[in-house]
Amino acid sequence: MVSKKLTKKQLREKQALEDKKFTKTLIMRFGLLLLFLCLILVFVTYWCDTKYNYRKTLLYGKEIPGKLICMNGNSITYHKTIKVTLSGNIFYACSEKCINTIIDHYDITAFTADAFSGDTICKSSAIIGLKERGNPNVVYFENAQNFESYFKIVKRK
Repeated sequence: MVSKKLTKKQLREKQALEDKKFTKTLIMRFGLLLLFLCLILVFVTYWCDTKYNYRKTLLYGKEIPGKLICMNGNSITYHKTIKVTLSGNIFYACSEKCINTIIDHYDITAFTADAFSGDTICKSSAIIGLKERGNPNVVYFENAQNFESYFKIVKRK
């Protein structure tokens, strides 16, 4: 039986090759871990912006809950809004300034025209939708039929 022994030189070359493979694998894994951590940090840091951009683009053509809208500015907000009850109607505002504006100018800010029919409606009972994809401005509708009709016409254009 012949046993094959490696010379010192062959043993060093084999060890050097294994060290290269290990180093390469270690660097790749560390790089992937670093990339993954950076992506998580960016996502956590810009969480509000991510949600805001999501809402501006993917909620187009869908009914938007009032709690995501500042009814004084008629736009989607970055953060949750403040709920205000006036004359039995629920309104949402992004700040104390907007709340005061709704209270002080109730006749002007609480009512708007239906985007499809043009009838005057109260914002608190309206169905809300985005005016344009990627744009935070919203439009109000008196009922679901007007809402659907508006978006059918807009999608054709």
